[in-house]
Amino acid sequence: MRTLAKLALAGALVSFAGTGHAISLDPHGIGQALIFPYYTTNKGQDTLVTVRNESDTGRMAVVRFNEGMNGRYVMDFSLFLAPHDVWTARISAADADGAPSLYTSDHSCTYPPIEGGREFQTSSFSGGSFFPPDGGPAAAFRTREGFFEIYEVGTVIPGSPLDLEIGRHDGQESPTCAASQLNSAGQYLTVPEGGLSGSVAIVNVAEGTFFSYAAQALAGFTDVLLCCGNPEWAQVIGPRVTNSADSAYLPGAIAHVPMGDRSVDLDFNLSVDAFSAVFMADSVSNDYLVAAGLGAHTDWVLTFPTKAFYTDPFYLVSFPPAPLQAQPPFVHVFQNGASIVLANATQYDQEEGHAATSALTLPWVVNVVAFQDASHDPSGVLGSALTVPVAPFAQAGTMSLDLAHGGDESHAITAPDGRVLHGLPVTGFMVYNIINANAAPGKLANYGGTFPYRSTVSCTGLSSESTPCQ
Repeated sequence: MRTLAKLALAGALVSFAGTGHAISLDPHGIGQALIFPYYTTNKGQDTLVTVRNESDTGRMAVVRFNEGMNGRYVMDFSLFLAPHDVWTARISAADADGAPSLYTSDHSCTYPPIEGGREFQTSSFSGGSFFPPDGGPAAAFRTREGFFEIYEVGTVIPGSPLDLEIGRHDGQESPTCAASQLNSAGQYLTVPEGGLSGSVAIVNVAEGTFFSYAAQALAGFTDVLLCCGNPEWAQVIGPRVTNSADSAYLPGAIAHVPMGDRSVDLDFNLSVDAFSAVFMADSVSNDYLVAAGLGAHTDWVLTFPTKAFYTDPFYLVSFPPAPLQAQPPFVHVFQNGASIVLANATQYDQEEGHAATSALTLPWVVNVVAFQDASHDPSGVLGSALTVPVAPFAQAGTMSLDLAHGGDESHAITAPDGRVLHGLPVTGFMVYNIINANAAPGKLANYGGTFPYRSTVSCTGLSSESTPCQ
């Protein structure tokens, strides 16, 4: 029988009562949870973060940064946003090999406070925390790129001591942010109501590049208060505690999955499966540009935001005890620094030509597919250490990734009622950069942009892949 470890701890933090709903990706970018598929400090870059409270009441949220190899957290803290408040921060590294730090001059309250910068930690994957070592590299370079998440844990009760603590009142230049009040926030919260949005800019001041994207927002993530019944509650909050009061399972959640001109609602007995379902894609495609005459490079960021819960031995357990196995939709357990995913990749030029389809190996939670000759070099745009090189078929074209099939693997997740979602939970973007050495005498110009993926999703009955879900 399959399950995921640590559900008991998650269950201790929440009670499953409330109004019915389903988790879904919000098309307007505002929700209860935010997924940011990439941060980096490689190649001399800084990552600038902006989080907004779009609502008329205060919010408490958990912010968690995760390294990109196995998705182990490298920093977390609580963030308090007054009505219509905006929090900004910067992730920077002082040298090319060390761990980065988070800096902010913003007055929004955090607990613990971020004063003079907080360095990202290796303890969750190297030892020294409640996570055991994961068998991958223990060096600080793993903290330099990854993805991060923000989860609303509760709405601040207007007029409460916490509300007064996190806002500006009577001409204050900044809120008080007394640690004693922030540490006892739970008594001044009601159920989360949403209203969070976010964005990122990856900036290289020396090279003059600026790549931006908006966070993916999840509505209907929870209908219960998520704070704060255990000392480790901040690490627990995440995909495993999404919930739906209408679910037939405890704990369980319903995923609302749009599929072209229709949509399906799937009820899962493991809430992380519902979280994964809203990110599922059986294929993604995007463009690339590598024309030498333009000095062009292209990277794709492919992030599997829930992969660790299916592949990291820390989260896996079997009854009766048996050798650990990765759980669908993934195939391989994380070991020796990787958990392999195979996806069939097909490239096309812009004149109807196409290259042969081959299996692309995606080893990590965050993968940066670089359109460059196969090598161990960092990716051309982002300078990633998590580079998956792909030899480009043409100077400009598109590539399609079949995430439902790769090599002899197939990827799918099955709901308890037998309906099957094909593919993998994925998010990310394409980023390209053009270097113009002839913009003007003595000047070097950089151009670039980021673009989301085009994707498809398929849901079928258990008996046949040709029978659509109803």
